[in-house]
Amino acid sequence: MQKIRILPENLANKIAAGEVVQRPASVVKELIENSIDSGADEVIIYIKNGGKDLIQIVDNGEGMSEDDLLLAFEPHATSKIFKMHDLEKIQTLGFRGEALPSIGSVSMVEARSCQDDSQEGRQLIIRGGTMKSIEPMPMRCGSSIFVRKLFFNTPARRKFLKSANTEYRHVIEIIRKFALGYPKVKFQFYSNDSEVFNLDKNDLKNRIGELFTKNYTDKLIPIDNSQDGLSLKGFVGNLDLVRKKGAEQYLFVNDRLVVDRMMNSAVYSAYRSLIERGEFPFFVLKLNLNPEEIDVNVHPSKTEIKFRNEWQIYQFIKNNVSLKLGKITEMIPQMSKYLQNDFKNNVFPSRNERANKFDNNTFGNKRIQMNKPLSEKELQSQLSLQMIPNKQRTTDYSFDRKSVDTNEEFSFDDRINRFKSSLDDMSNVYKDIPYSNLWQVHNKYIMAQISSGVIVIDQHVAHERILFEQALKSFNNKLNRSSQQLLFPVSLELKPDDFSILLDILPSLQKLGFSMREFGKNTIVLEAVPSNIQRLSEEKIILEILDDYKKNNKVNNPVTHKVAASYACKAAIKAGEKLEIDEMQRLIDELFQTGNPYFCPHGRPIIVNLSLDELDKRFERK
Repeated sequence: MQKIRILPENLANKIAAGEVVQRPASVVKELIENSIDSGADEVIIYIKNGGKDLIQIVDNGEGMSEDDLLLAFEPHATSKIFKMHDLEKIQTLGFRGEALPSIGSVSMVEARSCQDDSQEGRQLIIRGGTMKSIEPMPMRCGSSIFVRKLFFNTPARRKFLKSANTEYRHVIEIIRKFALGYPKVKFQFYSNDSEVFNLDKNDLKNRIGELFTKNYTDKLIPIDNSQDGLSLKGFVGNLDLVRKKGAEQYLFVNDRLVVDRMMNSAVYSAYRSLIERGEFPFFVLKLNLNPEEIDVNVHPSKTEIKFRNEWQIYQFIKNNVSLKLGKITEMIPQMSKYLQNDFKNNVFPSRNERANKFDNNTFGNKRIQMNKPLSEKELQSQLSLQMIPNKQRTTDYSFDRKSVDTNEEFSFDDRINRFKSSLDDMSNVYKDIPYSNLWQVHNKYIMAQISSGVIVIDQHVAHERILFEQALKSFNNKLNRSSQQLLFPVSLELKPDDFSILLDILPSLQKLGFSMREFGKNTIVLEAVPSNIQRLSEEKIILEILDDYKKNNKVNNPVTHKVAASYACKAAIKAGEKLEIDEMQRLIDELFQTGNPYFCPHGRPIIVNLSLDELDKRFERK
């Protein structure tokens, strides 16, 4: 019996659709690419239920005739390439002819198009890859594609879609990328009949302000240089725009958004002495070069490309960005102004002036004591000291001869199981700590002599564990959190997707002591913060909690745990803060009153145990 058979066309299309159409955002991407390739300078996007029920893209491009409309949904039908040589110099966003037939095979599609100003268009109806009808449809020049009930005929695929809010945020990010890549195109975006974006044609700088917040525009450093057939234009952000989440980096090659580690690394290298490991700068950069020098046909999503001369590209990007980052005053104008004003107004109290070291709920309201403003040279020197190699590295923590890869993502339970034997061995450590033998190392670690050796406690993650468990008690109404009212409420404008996340976690934040309310489109007014929050700008508090929450989203823990972990990370005392003996003692007391004093909410170890036996071996005494 014959074993090898040709797949039916309908089944083959559904399999191919899996590479191109992964979620509603994938459909939006492919349809916007077609609109831009058609010459459209106005694109309107409508979605319902995160795009799961409806996606509609309307453009004013050149449109299609009846014959072209019918062919457009056939596999590998394209107007972009005709011969092998065309594949070597692609300048359009789409070219394979896979998108429309893939979309049509897993949804209900109505495609309308008109090629001229006669308003005599056509409407094509497709159900699950089968063409049902084509009929006249009066409309203006351009195209309008309706995609309904995505994956209606592949329920297994539809089951794996996320919530409407999550899919909505993915769509926002796709639209943001195109809006940055094509500022001369007008974009309008509506979700469930509510306007999200209404972006008129603009220059890139103002478009960035529209897509993020207006505060971004005065923190942008322009990049504009051409050399040896290469051109790099766009903007990088100063240090005010550095975030803990790597989600605001945008690279375009010949106007195509790409995901390229080599290009990202070139930019990060330019920032290396200015930011810490785990921090990410903001940038929107556009590289243009001869299309024959790149290969865009390496991945179905067309976001990965190959360069003929990677090293030249790397050096060109790094050198141009480094040149602009050379002036430290340009990189941190807000920081310099902030420091000068605070020193002038004596905002930072000395340790003796802090009447209330501890409140009822936490280890103290820490403040950093500063004596004089740093000169530009001193500030640059301090920033340089923070340089950490860009490459990922594994840190081994000596914990009863066990190690942990701190770059790996583990849930809280994973960490506990991984180190259960070590925890059992250290069950009596707390009882063995003489407080007369406490000392602080580099204002970062607390060391204590115990009968079996020495323990080292990371003060930041120890405080994180304390605040994390207090936050969970707040969520369970077992602990009342105190708030400090802001003298002047702060208005904070957020990106639409960040605003959506904030609304999701708002009830949890309110239980922690935050008081905020909606105030217009994508804007909140912050009126109070938890009393144990350190002296940070209110905007920074919210943005860092959002960044950390998005990072925690990779771990499958309840929302309350993720919010508590994010809050604890931002409210905890930091490495570099000097502690007095009584403060170290209070920290250790509260740490060992927690349910698990050995790991922070993110899974990092809090305590390292160096036994006498291990020390003796290190010094070859045995």
